[in-house]
Amino acid sequence: MIAITTLLIALTATDPWLVETIPAPAGEVIEAGGLAFLPDGRIAVSTRRGRVWLVDGALDDEPSDARWTRFADGLWEGLGLDVDGDDLIVLQRGELSRLRDVDHDDLVDDVEVVSQGWGVSDNYHEFAFGLPRDERGGRFVSLNLGFGSPEWWHGQSFEPHRGWILRISPDGTVEPWASGFRSPCGLGIDVDGRLLATDNQGDWMPSSPIFVVKKGGFHGHPASLRWTEDYGFGDRKPHDREPPNVERVPAAIWIPYEWSRSTGNLVPDTTGGAFGPFVNQLFVAEMTTGRILRAEIEEVDGVSQGAVWPFLSRVGSVARIAFAPDGSLVCGLTNRGWGGLSPGHGLARVTWQGETPLEMLHMRLVPGGFDIEFTHAIAGVVAPEQVQAESYDYNWWWKYGSPEQRRSAVDITQATLSRDRRILHLEMPELSAGRVVRLKLSDIVDTSGRALRTDEVAYTVNRLPGGPTRVVAREVTPPPPNARTEDESGWLRLTWADPKQLWSGDWRLAKDKLDPSDRTRFTRSSGNDVLVNDAAQEDYVLQASPPMSARVRARIMLPKTGGIAIGLPGNAAIVVRDHAGDGSVEVIDADGRTLAKSTEDAWRGPGQLHQLEFEVSDGQLKEVLLDDMQVLAGIELPAGGHDQWLRVLAAVGPGGIADIRLKPMNDAASQGESLLSGSFVLSGDLGGGLGSEGLSLTGSGQLQLRSSAGRDWRIHGRLRFESGTSATLVIGGVSIAIAEGRSPSPSTGSILGHTPLAVRLIPEDTWYELDVTRVGEAVSVSINGIEVAASSVASAPGGVSIVLQAGGIDVESLRIDTPTQ
Repeated sequence: MIAITTLLIALTATDPWLVETIPAPAGEVIEAGGLAFLPDGRIAVSTRRGRVWLVDGALDDEPSDARWTRFADGLWEGLGLDVDGDDLIVLQRGELSRLRDVDHDDLVDDVEVVSQGWGVSDNYHEFAFGLPRDERGGRFVSLNLGFGSPEWWHGQSFEPHRGWILRISPDGTVEPWASGFRSPCGLGIDVDGRLLATDNQGDWMPSSPIFVVKKGGFHGHPASLRWTEDYGFGDRKPHDREPPNVERVPAAIWIPYEWSRSTGNLVPDTTGGAFGPFVNQLFVAEMTTGRILRAEIEEVDGVSQGAVWPFLSRVGSVARIAFAPDGSLVCGLTNRGWGGLSPGHGLARVTWQGETPLEMLHMRLVPGGFDIEFTHAIAGVVAPEQVQAESYDYNWWWKYGSPEQRRSAVDITQATLSRDRRILHLEMPELSAGRVVRLKLSDIVDTSGRALRTDEVAYTVNRLPGGPTRVVAREVTPPPPNARTEDESGWLRLTWADPKQLWSGDWRLAKDKLDPSDRTRFTRSSGNDVLVNDAAQEDYVLQASPPMSARVRARIMLPKTGGIAIGLPGNAAIVVRDHAGDGSVEVIDADGRTLAKSTEDAWRGPGQLHQLEFEVSDGQLKEVLLDDMQVLAGIELPAGGHDQWLRVLAAVGPGGIADIRLKPMNDAASQGESLLSGSFVLSGDLGGGLGSEGLSLTGSGQLQLRSSAGRDWRIHGRLRFESGTSATLVIGGVSIAIAEGRSPSPSTGSILGHTPLAVRLIPEDTWYELDVTRVGEAVSVSINGIEVAASSVASAPGGVSIVLQAGGIDVESLRIDTPTQ
């Protein structure tokens, strides 16, 4: 047994649900993948690292006294766990296994294969999840798709039955149950015996859904159809980007993106009230945003649909939840390689403290609107203006996720309370099927003066009573991208590899960790995760002049009570602050006066990496997004300003920033004489040539494009390169690196023979704009409209050529003209 020191974390001092950490053994990282409870009350935990642990005392009044015993080791992940008499049933990546402890010494003696009735390749993303059990003893397993071409995140069913849910009978017989899944991390069975599944946003999954799984049904992702009769049981693959002509099972619930991005498993509350007032409702694990959600599914004319609410925030990377025999909710945390909220591993326990807060207990669709039932009687009158309502749907397509589409406000014509003041009826005559309806309630209190604990809810309307059924995610066929990742094209990575070369300001390069003894500051350990502003010093300033119309993206991390401010045109700034766990986003002018302040709650807390993105154009801050959630939009900026507006202000801190990227919003001009016309001279082992989409070269050698160039010239091109490519554009004695190559080779945009660029500006397989200008001996290089290199180069004769040392490069256009004096 292993003794453990005490640690207790309360989520807030007043919340009715208390979160406690169950400390892990010293030196162990518990990446929980499966939870189960032994007859003697101990918790069994299987992990991504291939171990199974038995935890004794974790459900005691003082969980810090828990004792851990390592029961098994050397398994291939364990993302599902069940108890069968004296044995443990563990779902490994490639098999369902029975673990026996023959001599009862808490150490496995025998591992028996129950089933291996599915395929597995060497693809890293082929996880297997489970293991809810039906009343006949059958266990359900969900199989991830692999990731592969044409995009790295694109789901592929390389082996049988990837993208399926399988039922495995007690004798090991495998029955393919349902298809159409991408990354179905969570399964569950509700109190009505229905099999439920969650999935994670991505291609063909516009957001994170909860499905009532239909046996034999297709649930949205085409890749799994490969293992059906229509595709020859593996002989043919479904099209990657064209939707199949197969009827889809509609998701019962679509979870809003800011609430969930990597949904885990879900469990019904069968505690009989020991966990609070939500008896028989569903609780849902969510890893990325680190929260637990609450959901309820109803049947409308036989169609499953329902509501989802936020329940508990900042728990950690919750991938697994299970109700314990004492009525508490045990949470298994893991995020390695998946991303999520800290803490990213371990166990936690959530217990109800006995107080019933004011909450929305139920939300029911009724003819002409909704009935919302509360846990307590509501005080006063509720006006329609106190309920903000909007609806939206999604695009169902091969692209990664979908923004909320076709958003519109929904009128509430009347709001009335029932006689006992517990049910609020909302008349909403404009409701239609195939929409998610999002409500936000304000100024609601009960007769004892308690405010509403959770003021938002999202209800998925697949069917109105007596009406047709419509799928919320609409079929859309977008054009294919011309790059590996559409989102990367046009972006300059201004701090990639060398975060200081293009910037001034002596900021400290550090690990993205807070000091455990003082969470108001970063650890002093050196690292390469974030640039840290510990105290007021120099601003961190981009030395190139950014365009006045651009999009900027960066990752930020704040310590407790810290802040980050990024300069805007007009000497304004975006300021993000942490206020002891809560966050704020505002825009200030040069005198510190607030121009706008967000009311959206997108902050996940100190010590978490957040993505901040904003766009400036035409003297306006078009929008500000925090973790892809729009928090501000349409803000007029002060006139004037300075050229180098992109700076991180040292006066606001402490804070950390990393991976700053910029995308100019004005396309670079493409003019002059095309160099991709006429005859070419190839030498060396160079393959490829000119096609309808431009020039494509592979191998090594030289391509002579033009025999000579004038003294002054300007070259403009649009190019992309494969991973590991080294290539140079040579003109008039000037050599420019046009592909990153492998470090420490010069980065794209370097003028060879002069100070090389160490910043890795351009991702592989993405198009970029190149401009090289020579006037006299002055040579400048711009990438995507930003000057990244300049030097003085003596004039020399020479033609125009591309020298390819290794790899492959595509040139969509390449033009030469005389620069404007």
